[in-house]
Amino acid sequence: MITKVMPNNTNYDKSTIQSFGEADPAFEKLKDTLTEEKLKLRQNSLRLLMANFGSTSPATAIYECANEWCEKQYTTNGLANYFKAYYTGEKYK
Repeated sequence: MITKVMPNNTNYDKSTIQSFGEADPAFEKLKDTLTEEKLKLRQNSLRLLMANFGSTSPATAIYECANEWCEKQYTTNGLANYFKAYYTGEKYK
């Protein structure tokens, strides 16, 4: 395999990277059990929810909905309506 260095790539000192907080415990469990297919479904679910509700709903609701959806479904069909029905109530304001 030939690796070509691109002129706009910049090397950086990784010692300045800072970590803030911990990963969501639900995600820690998921990463050990998700198949590639389920990981893509979760990615697509989060993308759809963030695009439609990211500016109006809390991230907690979006991530909880995506986690629950991916445990039960195989496509994102109906996800937006599911979010509206179950994740826009008083609990998430």
